[in-house]
Amino acid sequence: MVREESAATSSSTNDVEKQELRNLDIDDTNEPLESAKEKPPPGINASVVMLYAMFIAMFTIGWVNLNNCSVNRLIPIYLIVAGFLGGIAKFLTKVDNRFAFNLAMVLVIFDIFWHGVGTYVVYKEYQPNYDPKLGLYCNRTAYLLAFWILTFQYTLLGMFILISLCYMLMRNDFNKYIKKPVTLF
Repeated sequence: MVREESAATSSSTNDVEKQELRNLDIDDTNEPLESAKEKPPPGINASVVMLYAMFIAMFTIGWVNLNNCSVNRLIPIYLIVAGFLGGIAKFLTKVDNRFAFNLAMVLVIFDIFWHGVGTYVVYKEYQPNYDPKLGLYCNRTAYLLAFWILTFQYTLLGMFILISLCYMLMRNDFNKYIKKPVTLF
């Protein structure tokens, strides 16, 4: 009888040990995912620093050259607003407050609208006069910064659309919309 109790106790101990080992195995498989969530790779940090540097440069160059673009005063204003809103919206997306997140989304929507305004203003004045002595002009640094930032953003958007379409084609996402030809034989 004592032997049966010890056998039952040892089997229940073995079951508990097995369960603990299973729990440890589950924790081991989830550990890399949890650590990846906690510690972002260094490349992401560098890109965020570069993004904030771009926003600060846009704001600063727009502010310094606010009165140095008589051909179209909206070019430095575009730089100021885009730099400020971009930095604030990026910062607000990191906050865990629902109100801050919603405010960031409103700012992003306005930033998309402002991007359209900036596109019209900057590309309309393509190749402005950079010399203030020759009449209407725009500061070279302010204009070229606005021009190349817009061009770079449109290039990234085009690449994103192209890569997305290639990915969808590789997954055969478009096959469900294509009717198969009817064959008579």
